[in-house]
Amino acid sequence: MKILIIDTDNVGLSFAWRCQLAGHKVRWYVKKKPCNSPETGDGFKDIEKVDNFVPHMMWADLVFCTSNDDYLERMDFFRKKGARIFAPTVASANLEIKRKEGMEFMKKHGIELAPYEIFPSMKEAAKHVEKTKERWVFKTLGDCEDKALTYCSLHAADMLEWMDKIKEQGKEPKGEVMLQTFVKGIEMGVSRFMGSKGWVGQWNCSFEHKKVMSGNFGPNCGEAGTISAFTKESKLGKETLGKMEQALLDMGHLGDIAMGFMIDEKGQPWPTEFTCRFGWPIANQMLAATEGDPVSWMNDALDGKDTTTFKEDIGACVVLTHGDFPHGLMDKDDLTGFPIYGLTKGNKKYCHPQSIKIEVKRDMDGGEIVERPLWVSTGDYLIVVTGFGDTVRQACDRMYKTVDQLHVSNMGARDDIGEGLEKQLPKLHALGYAKHFSYEGGK
Repeated sequence: MKILIIDTDNVGLSFAWRCQLAGHKVRWYVKKKPCNSPETGDGFKDIEKVDNFVPHMMWADLVFCTSNDDYLERMDFFRKKGARIFAPTVASANLEIKRKEGMEFMKKHGIELAPYEIFPSMKEAAKHVEKTKERWVFKTLGDCEDKALTYCSLHAADMLEWMDKIKEQGKEPKGEVMLQTFVKGIEMGVSRFMGSKGWVGQWNCSFEHKKVMSGNFGPNCGEAGTISAFTKESKLGKETLGKMEQALLDMGHLGDIAMGFMIDEKGQPWPTEFTCRFGWPIANQMLAATEGDPVSWMNDALDGKDTTTFKEDIGACVVLTHGDFPHGLMDKDDLTGFPIYGLTKGNKKYCHPQSIKIEVKRDMDGGEIVERPLWVSTGDYLIVVTGFGDTVRQACDRMYKTVDQLHVSNMGARDDIGEGLEKQLPKLHALGYAKHFSYEGGK
């Protein structure tokens, strides 16, 4: 097949590489951003990088979009022209991008939301915090909302101090904001892929690790690692996303769609957000669970056929970084050119390149210094390493075995992915959730 990848976040290299290895013709467009190096992907055989995706839309048998933040209006236009695009529509993406629309959609389908209040400005929200003296979660609601401003406070004083700091930094959001009641519980996500006639493949249940440092410390980097698994039966999926299939079809949604939840001690799942697109790095793990061709099932899904081959082993993934990740303040030249040592034919299939090129560098061959092609850094978000097993522990052990074989200057990675599930899974099992996950045991 002829595959066109439209990549707005510089995360599509591993997918492009795996498509090429499967014998497909690949053209890859990456949106130019200050943080994206034009060298990413250099040296990977038969991946053609293009500066403009438009001339290639009708060439492609399949168009794959890595995200939903740009170009979706153009994608809707090209769909009408007959382009085969595996990506959300403007309407379905707005469930995530415009939080208020997503909340209304949840309520319409019987999903109970944690109590919240909406205010015309952050100033008015601050007055409410002072009045109630309660613990709140702050979220933006405006059309130009910045989701990085979501903040879960420790208590009322903490929220007020945080709001003052946001104002000092000139980041005060324009438009409506909300305060949502803090919900204590276990965070869990569920997702499923959608084709032109409905769901394809199984449910995927996941546990994200959003902080950059082990122990859940440091800044929120979106996702530093994840535990997930495909499963035919999911109580969480059936009771939430399962109610929305026809409505999503009516919106023309295609590709992945996920919901995040906090599950409280009584078993009530409280939704936190939609993700109406592929998520990263979990997408690498989900695609690694595909047995056989990595992309033909997407093409079939556009025709309303389900040819997915997702294995149901428990999967783990972790992001390998270097430099000042996730701050992104270092100059690209200071992040580029560092070789990754330790890759072998045996472990490379578990390594998903992100900000990587192939370049001739010095290496060791026995006791001799030689020059050979190596994976080399082009940014701070280097590789996603995956592992699979019968249990969380086994999947993580296999993943970290690969991590231990790799070396790059100033490499960073969380070393505690999955550990919190040892205590959380028994609680979830008692509530009827995540029963296909086990922590210990295995082969």
